[in-house]
Amino acid sequence: MNSWKMKEIIVMMMLSVACGVLYLGWSTLWLPVSAIFGPVGSNWMFGIWVIASPLVAYIIQKPGAALIAEVVAAAVELFTGSHFGLSALLIGFAQGIGAEIAFALFGYRKFNTMTLILSGMFAAIGSMVYSLVVNGFAYYTTTTLLLTFSLQLVSGALLGGLLAKVIVDALVKTGTLNGYAIGRKRQKPDAA
Repeated sequence: MNSWKMKEIIVMMMLSVACGVLYLGWSTLWLPVSAIFGPVGSNWMFGIWVIASPLVAYIIQKPGAALIAEVVAAAVELFTGSHFGLSALLIGFAQGIGAEIAFALFGYRKFNTMTLILSGMFAAIGSMVYSLVVNGFAYYTTTTLLLTFSLQLVSGALLGGLLAKVIVDALVKTGTLNGYAIGRKRQKPDAA
């Protein structure tokens, strides 16, 4: 189960790079959106920045997929010019660790809606831990901190985990993922 096939590495890299480009665009969109909703209110956007983890992990279903995908996506965001700079990569690592923990809790055997939603929420927790230590979130008022964290949790669950499930399920129906763990399980529903 743990050895990666070349085609899994390739699809992981392709999706991670695509997510990294998406992250860069999302980062650019963050500026005007935060001007409208404020720095707390704009946290509804958070979940897109963690979608690489559940997306790739759901397809490949192997230990490390969530972490590697998020770090690669964050690296692409960094090296394509994100205004977040190096913190994009570091927070990507923290988010990837969080998402990975969700799958590890179930022994990498359950890749259902709840696990994917949890991966988005755990990525938010990883992000919050990083932001508390490095980005000065510890100086927020309790209300601001709780609002920020709540929005990131919900957004991580919906725009990260649930959206990843919707996207991958749509791809599975096309048959393009038949050679991957998600496709094989769909062909044998009892194995899911």
